Amino acid sequence: MLDGRIDTQGTLADLRARGVLEEIAHSEEVNVHEEEQSVVVASPTSEQVAVDEVRNSGAATGTKKSRKLIKDEERQEGGVKWNIYNTYLKASWV
Repeated sequence: MLDGRIDTQGTLADLRARGVLEEIAHSEEVNVHEEEQSVVVASPTSEQVAVDEVRNSGAATGTKKSRKLIKDEERQEGGVKWNIYNTYLKASWV
């Protein structure tokens, strides 16, 4: 996509033959590299330090340690008040 428009279309084989996929992959690698450089130029956060430690420890042993990237959702307890249901029902009949 380019500015919210579809700029390429075709089958996977067609895009590979025209070299479009390689261009997209290369531009994304450049973007990721630029983002990494901007993070490194800024003061390293504890998250960046943790990522670097994981990368370094994996390189030394030959294996990568997995990290959890998201937090588990917590279940909320309680109930929904009747006036909320009432408002919803009134809005759905309009």
